[in-house]
Amino acid sequence: MSTKPASVGRSTARALPSQTPARRTSKKPRPQAVRSADTRRRLVDAAVACLSRYGYSATTVSVVARQAKVSRGAMTHQYPAKSDLMVAVVEAVYEADGEQYRRSVEAIPSREWMRELPTIMWDVISRPSGIAVMEIMLASRSDRELADKLRSVQRGIDVHAHQWVIERLESAGLKDRPDGDAVHRLFVAAIRGLALEGLFRRDKVGIEKSVAVLKEIICHLYPGIGFPEKP
Repeated sequence: MSTKPASVGRSTARALPSQTPARRTSKKPRPQAVRSADTRRRLVDAAVACLSRYGYSATTVSVVARQAKVSRGAMTHQYPAKSDLMVAVVEAVYEADGEQYRRSVEAIPSREWMRELPTIMWDVISRPSGIAVMEIMLASRSDRELADKLRSVQRGIDVHAHQWVIERLESAGLKDRPDGDAVHRLFVAAIRGLALEGLFRRDKVGIEKSVAVLKEIICHLYPGIGFPEKP
């Protein structure tokens, strides 16, 4: 039996419409807000990596843009000045740190959590993101614009972080000390100092001993949480 060209034409014509929806369901462009959020996230992540690896002075906007694979124009559209990006880094790191603290709270009882708080703080602050924040804080000494922006943000972070510790104390059936704000700042400063020392001394055993002393101190300051059992 011979093949009829006319029937082939009709068969092909019937097949063509079924191919059209595939072209219509091609990937749609993401909304501008989503693209902007993605760009900001990439820039913040790149800034953290550069700050922890190279330090503040070497973390130029060009270096960050190249690390993030973002054009300079796109970067300045999101963060007009380097100080704006640095403040965004501090805010983003604080949010990520908060998530790690929340996970630690879910893992152990409240009083044990308070006893282990210096160790938990060390695990958070000694990360590359924590080092990046310290680089920014140190740089603000000689950058008035950065200092002014950072001071306002850091003040809010300190208040929120201390309130969160108060809530942890209350969940353990305890009250904060009258000088609790000063205690909180002291422990943060101590852990940050150990993290800075760790960058050049690389003395893991020494740092662990110092963190253990801080754990003993917090038990003295808040006797209600109890002392850990001696091995």
